[in-house]
Amino acid sequence: GVIGFQDGIDSLIRALHKLKIELGRSDFYCILIGKGSSLDYLKQLTRELELEDNVLFTGFVSHQDLLKYLSTTDICIAPDPYNPFNDRSTMIKVMEYMALAKPIVAYRLIEHQVTAQDAALYADVSDELDFARKILQLMDDPKLRKAMGDSGRKRAEDVLAWTHQEQNLRRAYEQVLGKS
Repeated sequence: GVIGFQDGIDSLIRALHKLKIELGRSDFYCILIGKGSSLDYLKQLTRELELEDNVLFTGFVSHQDLLKYLSTTDICIAPDPYNPFNDRSTMIKVMEYMALAKPIVAYRLIEHQVTAQDAALYADVSDELDFARKILQLMDDPKLRKAMGDSGRKRAEDVLAWTHQEQNLRRAYEQVLGKS
């Protein structure tokens, strides 16, 4: 995808620094997929915080390679910062993580909680240390990761899939467009 300043990747990198320095864990590897306006800044921040051995920037990858990367992850991240748009928007990446049965760490935004429910651990908004602690919690608990991933997959299949949501969306469009 596109990595822009609105995506919160800078907050993630600072949280990873806290994970490494304040929480004493360096046994992680974070893969950041995408390209965009903030990429150079994020690479510089990664160097400044001495995380080059822990963070890989792939740039754009094919859809097939994206699925390979996501399929091999233990934890997926949604570091979207609070703003009125993010607070009420369903992030595609969250749905992709759930479809692949991956546990998620996200900031406590309304739509993240509505979409992912118990498939995610939620850090207090803008609290990078809390975000790092949530990552650490999942790093240390494979059973929790599995349960959260399974819950997300089930929710994606049984509640959020198009076959379950199509009529809701059609009704919403009919109301907006004044058709019955």
